[in-house]
Amino acid sequence: MVEYEQATRDAWESDLLAYDRLLFLAATMLDVVVPSGVTEGEALTAAQRARLEEGLAGAGLQVQPGGPV
Repeated sequence: MVEYEQATRDAWESDLLAYDRLLFLAATMLDVVVPSGVTEGEALTAAQRARLEEGLAGAGLQVQPGGPV
């Protein structure tokens, strides 16, 4: 049996910020409009993240948060 360590809140927030930065970078590379109020390097709100993921999907990038690595 494989045991997994519970992520700390700090680790979770750090991973989420890294994911947000990659979404922003992908949007820049694919000329996807970034939702208003989004600043590079800052954490996104859940709504901003969902809109950005949808925009990237519309540009052909299939984003699957939490999917296989």
